[in-house]
Amino acid sequence: MKIEIINERKNPLLNRREIRFRVSYEGATPRATEIRKRLISTLKSEDKLTILDGINPEFGRQIASGYVKVYADEESMAIEPEHRIKKNLEVKEERPGEESEGEKSEGVEKKEKSKDTKPESNGGENE
Repeated sequence: MKIEIINERKNPLLNRREIRFRVSYEGATPRATEIRKRLISTLKSEDKLTILDGINPEFGRQIASGYVKVYADEESMAIEPEHRIKKNLEVKEERPGEESEGEKSEGVEKKEKSKDTKPESNGGENE
């Protein structure tokens, strides 16, 4: 994944930097968390002050463009909607419905075992 900064602008009124970027990648579009981590290291910004506003993949190409805001301090971030701050700052953990790789392989083994054993039937007789 390669990140190219297209435009960087300082916004003194809102006490932030506004950056437009382009990401080139191979395969599937990278997750927003991956792009955000890479942007933080590229821009040398703080994790809690960086808000990834959007990523727009280009149809048929392995390129996406996006917009990120880097605030000078936490007080300046008060202008951001709360849901966007949560989305950017939350640590992605497994959802309750998702299984880890180990649990998935165990599930496959359980299914295979259940196919081998046939349920006992009493031949249609009622007891």
